[in-house]
Parts: sequence; C-alpha cells; structure tokens
Amino acid sequence: MILEIDNKGTVDPINNWSVGSRTRHVETRQLFLRGLKEQGLFIVRWTARAENEVDLFTKNLPSKLFEKHRVMFNGEDEGV
Repeated sequence: MILEIDNKGTVDPINNWSVGSRTRHVETRQLFLRGLKEQGLFIVRWTARAENEVDLFTKNLPSKLFEKHRVMFNGEDEGV
C-alpha cells in the first residue's frame, strides 16, 4: 500500500528512526505503524498539495485545484 501525504512533518518521522528532543513523545501506535512500514507492508511518501487528489474529499480547495481533481475522479470535463 502506498500512503501519499502532503505533510512533511508527518512523513519524516515515519521514514526515519532518529529520535530527537521533539519526537520523544511518539506514542505506541505510531511506533507500531513505523514497524509495519519497516516490514514493507506500506510505503509513506510526500506528495505536493497540488498533486494530492484525495484533498478533494478532505479539504476546501480553490476552484482550479477542485476542477483538476474532480476530472480525475469523475472522468472527462463536461463543461460544467
């Protein structure tokens, strides 16, 4: 499974095992997910907001991005 996330602050700790003063509070469930990633069950990678199609379902997008992603899920642009 591939998880594409547009938040570098989330992607970096999952992909790196380093523990700094700001990441010492990581919970058990996050360590569990990191372990699953290390087993190769999923890949976490960063994607730009403009390229993240699922934002259509989770955020209020500017009309240009909305139309771009809408066409991706709904098919060809029908001149709406």
